Amino acid sequence: MHVVIQSCNNVLASKLIVRAPGHSPNTDGIHVTHSQNVVISNCIIGTGDDCISIVSGSKNIRATDIICGPGHGISIGSLGKGNSEAEVTNVEVNRATLKGTTNGVRIKTWQGQIGQIQTKSF
Repeated sequence: MHVVIQSCNNVLASKLIVRAPGHSPNTDGIHVTHSQNVVISNCIIGTGDDCISIVSGSKNIRATDIICGPGHGISIGSLGKGNSEAEVTNVEVNRATLKGTTNGVRIKTWQGQIGQIQTKSF
């Protein structure tokens, strides 16, 4: 992972450029976990994994004016891995351009596990 926002409140990540080879594994561009009130804006992200990943314990996350690619797109999750309960609340993605990605904006969950997502807007 390149940029990790962990256990933070009131974060603005703006005008970042994050690059990694498209074939490189585990190279999330911006990873948000257990954080709230995070704005990611005007960023250019190209990786071999998720451009932006938003995982358990995160709420009030906004990504706007994002250029993503190559990579796996913008992901909420993985949620519920290892029998854990997971919750992500109030995620908004606006004006994202995804080019050369394997996915667009997606929600990743583990089969048979408990995960909850509330108030999402793409």
